[in-house]
Amino acid sequence: MQEHTFYIPIIHLEHSLRKSYDLGHQFTLMPFPDDLEKEYRLFGHGYFKRRYGDELIKEIKKAYILKYVRPPEEFKSFNDVIYKLEAPIISFLVVLRLLKPTEAVFKSILFSPALTEGLPFDFIDYRLHAFHPRILDEHGRLVEGQEFEKFTEADLPNITFYFGQLLNLLKNEFHYRRIFNTLRYFDLGYRSANIDTRLICFSVAMEVLFKPLRGKLTRGMCERIAQFLSKVNTERDQIYRRFVEIIDFRARIIHGDMTYIDLSRPDKVELVHDREHFVRLSLQKIFRHDDLIEVFSSLREREKYLATLAA
Repeated sequence: MQEHTFYIPIIHLEHSLRKSYDLGHQFTLMPFPDDLEKEYRLFGHGYFKRRYGDELIKEIKKAYILKYVRPPEEFKSFNDVIYKLEAPIISFLVVLRLLKPTEAVFKSILFSPALTEGLPFDFIDYRLHAFHPRILDEHGRLVEGQEFEKFTEADLPNITFYFGQLLNLLKNEFHYRRIFNTLRYFDLGYRSANIDTRLICFSVAMEVLFKPLRGKLTRGMCERIAQFLSKVNTERDQIYRRFVEIIDFRARIIHGDMTYIDLSRPDKVELVHDREHFVRLSLQKIFRHDDLIEVFSSLREREKYLATLAA
């Protein structure tokens, strides 16, 4: 039995990368391999070509590929392949979002050797959606400053570091379940095309990290977040005031005082962006310190730690 090689196209990855990058753990970020394209065109993979044809190949060639070499293993079905790959490849998407806003998503999985006898590779129609609300002008064009920041080679060390951290934590997912619950709601926020739902998902992610053990969601949680994110009093005050504004806005939506977020109101859209930004900053700080990963994985240790920040 030989090892499996998976090629997972990352659509909409805004990048200025032009070569292959070793991410460790048998993962590589790379352009679409020419030999795989040749195999497709020579063999004329029936199902693949019939449903998608050259249009998908053109789209994939513009994208970057996450290549994953997995030790020899017997897969029973395509669903079995997805089950085994879903956690690490979703983790990679989360890592990109931890660095900066992006609409990068996965679209299909190509792998060899194929499960289907006689084919050089197999194709799975596997898609994940992502949405990031941006402000448009009256003509439907992005207003200035709303473009996504591209990924560059300078981002590779952080991509490699955070991805390695997540893959290591996945080995003991139950112990780190609070961290993964936060990441799950961060991911769900990105998957929702509804900006109200996005705000709620990001709010739940922050509550998993900072909500007090007892009592309702209060402004005391805002103090915890401000104390965690900054040691400078002026910055803490700014974070606190902004987070209070976000919590009040969230409460108006949840309790029916405001039925939806008006996308024509840039100030309201920015509240959702800021909520996302606070989740991102908190997770970045936690993943940068192994002791904080352990602290936020235990309610008791988290309460002790946050109490020391308030002292």
